[in-house]
Amino acid sequence: MIDFLISMPMIIGLPIFMVIVVVFGALVYVGAHSLLKNHIKKEHERVGRVLFRTSASLLGLILSFTFANQRVDYFRLKESLVSEASALVDIHMGLELINTNEAVGIQKEIKDYIIFVSEDGWKSISLNPFDSRSVQQFQRIHKHIYELKTENEIQEQIRNNLIQDVDEVSDFLQIRMYSTRPEQFNLVYTSIFGLFVIMVLFSVYLPNRLNLIFLSLYNGFIGMLLYFILMMNNPLVGPMKIKAEPFQILQETIERDQ
Repeated sequence: MIDFLISMPMIIGLPIFMVIVVVFGALVYVGAHSLLKNHIKKEHERVGRVLFRTSASLLGLILSFTFANQRVDYFRLKESLVSEASALVDIHMGLELINTNEAVGIQKEIKDYIIFVSEDGWKSISLNPFDSRSVQQFQRIHKHIYELKTENEIQEQIRNNLIQDVDEVSDFLQIRMYSTRPEQFNLVYTSIFGLFVIMVLFSVYLPNRLNLIFLSLYNGFIGMLLYFILMMNNPLVGPMKIKAEPFQILQETIERDQ
Protein backbone atom coordinates (compact mmCIF):
# COMPACT_ATOMS: atom_id res chain seq x y z
CA MET A 1 0.00 0.00 0.00
CA ILE A 2 2.75 2.45 0.98
CA ASP A 3 4.80 1.61 -2.13
CA PHE A 4 1.69 2.20 -4.26
CA LEU A 5 1.15 5.64 -2.70
CA ILE A 6 4.82 6.56 -3.17
CA SER A 7 4.60 5.69 -6.86
CA MET A 8 1.57 7.97 -7.39
CA PRO A 9 1.69 11.77 -7.84
CA MET A 10 0.35 13.70 -4.86
CA ILE A 11 -2.69 15.02 -6.72
CA ILE A 12 -3.85 11.40 -7.14
CA GLY A 13 -2.34 9.64 -4.13
CA LEU A 14 -3.58 12.07 -1.47
CA PRO A 15 -7.29 11.93 -2.44
CA ILE A 16 -7.13 8.14 -2.83
CA PHE A 17 -5.64 7.68 0.64
CA MET A 18 -8.11 10.11 2.22
CA VAL A 19 -11.05 8.31 0.59
CA ILE A 20 -9.73 4.94 1.83
CA VAL A 21 -9.51 6.24 5.41
CA VAL A 22 -12.95 7.88 5.21
CA VAL A 23 -14.60 4.75 3.78
CA PHE A 24 -12.86 2.52 6.34
CA GLY A 25 -14.07 4.71 9.21
CA ALA A 26 -17.63 4.90 7.86
CA LEU A 27 -17.88 1.14 7.37
CA VAL A 28 -16.63 0.43 10.89
CA TYR A 29 -18.98 3.04 12.35
CA VAL A 30 -22.09 1.80 10.52
CA GLY A 31 -21.20 -1.85 11.04
CA ALA A 32 -20.55 -1.42 14.77
CA HIS A 33 -23.81 0.50 15.23
CA SER A 34 -25.75 -2.26 13.44
CA LEU A 35 -24.28 -4.86 15.79
CA LEU A 36 -24.66 -2.86 19.01
CA LYS A 37 -27.82 -0.77 18.53
CA ASN A 38 -30.07 -3.26 20.30
CA HIS A 39 -27.76 -3.32 23.33
CA ILE A 40 -27.00 0.40 23.69
CA LYS A 41 -28.60 2.12 26.67
CA LYS A 42 -28.34 5.66 27.99
CA GLU A 43 -25.37 4.89 30.26
CA HIS A 44 -23.56 3.23 27.34
CA GLU A 45 -24.02 6.36 25.27
CA ARG A 46 -22.44 8.50 28.01
CA VAL A 47 -19.44 6.15 28.35
CA GLY A 48 -19.00 5.95 24.56
CA ARG A 49 -19.15 9.74 24.23
CA VAL A 50 -16.44 10.30 26.86
CA LEU A 51 -14.17 7.54 25.53
CA PHE A 52 -14.64 8.73 21.94
CA ARG A 53 -13.55 12.26 22.81
CA THR A 54 -10.55 10.99 24.77
CA SER A 55 -9.44 8.51 22.10
CA ALA A 56 -9.93 10.96 19.22
CA SER A 57 -7.90 13.60 21.05
CA LEU A 58 -5.15 11.09 21.84
CA LEU A 59 -4.91 9.95 18.21
CA GLY A 60 -4.82 13.55 17.02
CA LEU A 61 -2.09 14.38 19.52
CA ILE A 62 0.04 11.39 18.48
CA LEU A 63 -0.29 12.26 14.80
CA SER A 64 0.47 15.94 15.46
CA PHE A 65 3.70 15.15 17.31
CA THR A 66 4.70 12.60 14.68
CA PHE A 67 4.00 15.06 11.87
CA ALA A 68 6.09 17.74 13.58
CA ASN A 69 9.04 15.39 14.17
CA GLN A 70 8.88 14.05 10.62
CA ARG A 71 8.80 17.58 9.23
CA VAL A 72 11.92 18.49 11.22
CA ASP A 73 13.79 15.44 9.85
CA TYR A 74 12.60 16.19 6.31
CA PHE A 75 13.83 19.78 6.32
CA ARG A 76 17.04 18.81 8.12
CA LEU A 77 17.90 16.62 5.14
CA LYS A 78 16.95 19.43 2.76
CA GLU A 79 19.19 21.87 4.63
CA SER A 80 22.05 19.35 4.69
CA LEU A 81 22.08 19.36 0.87
CA VAL A 82 22.52 23.13 0.83
CA SER A 83 25.28 22.86 3.46
CA GLU A 84 27.02 20.10 1.49
CA ALA A 85 26.96 22.16 -1.70
CA SER A 86 28.29 25.19 0.21
CA ALA A 87 31.13 23.12 1.70
CA LEU A 88 32.07 21.89 -1.77
CA VAL A 89 32.28 25.49 -2.98
CA ASP A 90 34.56 26.29 -0.02
CA ILE A 91 36.79 23.32 -0.87
CA HIS A 92 36.95 24.37 -4.52
CA MET A 93 37.96 27.92 -3.56
CA GLY A 94 40.58 26.65 -1.10
CA LEU A 95 42.12 24.44 -3.75
CA GLU A 96 42.24 27.44 -6.07
CA LEU A 97 44.36 29.28 -3.49
CA ILE A 98 46.82 26.38 -3.28
CA ASN A 99 46.89 26.21 -7.09
CA THR A 100 49.18 23.20 -7.56
CA ASN A 101 48.73 20.47 -10.16
CA GLU A 102 47.31 18.19 -7.46
CA ALA A 103 44.87 20.89 -6.33
CA VAL A 104 43.68 21.47 -9.91
CA GLY A 105 43.13 17.70 -10.27
CA ILE A 106 40.97 17.62 -7.11
CA GLN A 107 38.96 20.58 -8.40
CA LYS A 108 38.15 18.52 -11.50
CA GLU A 109 37.09 15.61 -9.27
CA ILE A 110 34.79 17.93 -7.29
CA LYS A 111 33.16 19.12 -10.51
CA ASP A 112 32.58 15.51 -11.56
CA TYR A 113 31.12 14.71 -8.13
CA ILE A 114 28.67 17.61 -8.42
CA ILE A 115 27.62 16.44 -11.89
CA PHE A 116 27.17 12.83 -10.70
CA VAL A 117 24.91 13.88 -7.82
CA SER A 118 22.98 16.30 -10.02
CA GLU A 119 22.41 13.77 -12.82
CA ASP A 120 21.83 10.63 -10.73
CA GLY A 121 19.65 12.25 -8.09
CA TRP A 122 19.23 9.66 -5.34
CA LYS A 123 18.60 6.61 -7.51
CA SER A 124 22.09 5.13 -7.48
CA ILE A 125 22.75 5.91 -3.82
CA SER A 126 19.48 4.27 -2.77
CA LEU A 127 20.11 1.09 -4.81
CA ASN A 128 23.71 0.48 -3.69
CA PRO A 129 25.26 3.41 -1.81
CA PHE A 130 28.90 2.31 -1.76
CA ASP A 131 28.92 1.32 -5.44
CA SER A 132 27.29 4.53 -6.66
CA ARG A 133 29.29 6.93 -8.83
CA SER A 134 28.90 9.82 -6.40
CA VAL A 135 30.13 7.90 -3.33
CA GLN A 136 33.11 6.41 -5.15
CA GLN A 137 34.00 9.83 -6.53
CA PHE A 138 33.77 11.39 -3.07
CA GLN A 139 36.07 8.69 -1.68
CA ARG A 140 38.68 9.74 -4.25
CA ILE A 141 38.27 13.41 -3.29
CA HIS A 142 38.55 12.56 0.40
CA LYS A 143 41.73 10.53 -0.15
CA HIS A 144 43.43 13.09 -2.41
CA ILE A 145 42.75 16.02 -0.06
CA TYR A 146 44.36 14.12 2.82
CA GLU A 147 47.34 13.33 0.56
CA LEU A 148 47.62 16.89 -0.78
CA LYS A 149 51.18 18.24 -0.51
CA THR A 150 51.79 21.79 0.62
CA GLU A 151 54.79 24.09 0.09
CA ASN A 152 54.43 26.68 2.87
CA GLU A 153 52.57 27.44 6.10
CA ILE A 154 49.73 29.26 4.36
CA GLN A 155 49.04 26.28 2.11
CA GLU A 156 49.25 23.98 5.14
CA GLN A 157 46.62 26.05 6.95
CA ILE A 158 44.40 25.98 3.87
CA ARG A 159 44.89 22.21 3.65
CA ASN A 160 43.76 21.83 7.29
CA ASN A 161 40.64 23.85 6.50
CA LEU A 162 40.02 21.64 3.47
CA ILE A 163 40.22 18.53 5.65
CA GLN A 164 37.60 20.00 8.01
CA ASP A 165 35.36 20.86 5.05
CA VAL A 166 35.66 17.44 3.45
CA ASP A 167 34.85 15.79 6.79
CA GLU A 168 31.68 17.91 6.94
CA VAL A 169 30.75 16.82 3.43
CA SER A 170 31.26 13.21 4.54
CA ASP A 171 28.77 13.76 7.39
CA PHE A 172 26.21 15.28 5.00
CA LEU A 173 26.68 12.39 2.57
CA GLN A 174 26.04 9.89 5.37
CA ILE A 175 22.82 11.70 6.29
CA ARG A 176 21.67 11.25 2.70
CA MET A 177 22.66 7.58 2.68
CA TYR A 178 20.79 6.87 5.92
CA SER A 179 17.71 8.63 4.53
CA THR A 180 17.47 6.06 1.73
CA ARG A 181 16.58 3.45 4.35
CA PRO A 182 13.53 4.82 6.20
CA GLU A 183 12.50 3.01 9.35
CA GLN A 184 9.59 0.61 9.36
CA PHE A 185 6.56 2.79 9.89
CA ASN A 186 4.32 1.05 12.43
CA LEU A 187 2.41 4.31 12.95
CA VAL A 188 0.10 3.42 10.06
CA TYR A 189 -1.03 0.18 11.68
CA THR A 190 -1.32 1.84 15.10
CA SER A 191 -3.41 4.66 13.63
CA ILE A 192 -5.67 2.25 11.75
CA PHE A 193 -6.29 0.32 14.96
CA GLY A 194 -6.88 3.57 16.84
CA LEU A 195 -9.31 4.71 14.16
CA PHE A 196 -11.12 1.38 14.39
CA VAL A 197 -11.53 1.78 18.18
CA ILE A 198 -12.71 5.39 17.80
CA MET A 199 -15.33 4.43 15.21
CA VAL A 200 -16.63 1.62 17.44
CA LEU A 201 -16.95 4.07 20.35
CA PHE A 202 -18.72 6.60 18.13
CA SER A 203 -21.24 3.94 17.10
CA VAL A 204 -23.32 4.75 20.20
CA TYR A 205 -24.67 7.61 18.05
CA LEU A 206 -27.20 7.07 15.28
CA PRO A 207 -25.44 7.07 11.86
CA ASN A 208 -27.53 9.80 10.26
CA ARG A 209 -26.36 11.97 7.38
CA LEU A 210 -24.96 14.81 9.51
CA ASN A 211 -23.00 12.45 11.80
CA LEU A 212 -21.51 10.73 8.76
CA ILE A 213 -20.49 14.09 7.28
CA PHE A 214 -18.81 15.22 10.52
CA LEU A 215 -17.08 11.87 10.92
CA SER A 216 -15.90 11.89 7.29
CA LEU A 217 -14.35 15.34 7.77
CA TYR A 218 -12.47 14.11 10.85
CA ASN A 219 -11.31 10.90 9.14
CA GLY A 220 -10.32 12.81 6.00
CA PHE A 221 -8.11 15.09 8.11
CA ILE A 222 -6.54 12.06 9.82
CA GLY A 223 -5.92 10.52 6.38
CA MET A 224 -4.26 13.71 5.14
CA LEU A 225 -1.93 13.86 8.16
CA LEU A 226 -1.01 10.19 7.75
CA TYR A 227 -0.29 10.68 4.05
CA PHE A 228 2.13 13.56 4.61
CA ILE A 229 3.84 11.70 7.46
CA LEU A 230 4.38 8.69 5.18
CA MET A 231 5.70 10.82 2.32
CA MET A 232 8.11 12.76 4.54
CA ASN A 233 9.35 9.46 5.95
CA ASN A 234 10.51 8.66 2.39
CA PRO A 235 12.28 11.94 1.52
CA LEU A 236 14.31 10.66 -1.44
CA VAL A 237 11.43 9.01 -3.30
CA GLY A 238 7.78 9.69 -3.99
CA PRO A 239 5.79 12.88 -4.59
CA MET A 240 7.60 14.79 -1.83
CA LYS A 241 11.03 13.68 -3.01
CA ILE A 242 13.81 16.13 -2.16
CA LYS A 243 15.58 17.10 -5.37
CA ALA A 244 19.29 17.80 -5.79
CA GLU A 245 18.61 21.47 -6.58
CA PRO A 246 21.75 22.90 -4.88
CA PHE A 247 23.91 20.54 -6.96
CA GLN A 248 21.97 21.33 -10.13
CA ILE A 249 22.66 25.04 -9.58
CA LEU A 250 26.37 24.29 -9.14
CA GLN A 251 26.34 22.12 -12.28
CA GLU A 252 24.82 24.98 -14.28
CA THR A 253 27.55 27.28 -12.95
CA ILE A 254 30.24 24.77 -13.94
CA GLU A 255 28.83 24.39 -17.45
CA ARG A 256 28.71 28.18 -17.91
CA ASP A 257 32.37 28.50 -16.85
CA GLN A 258 33.58 25.76 -19.20
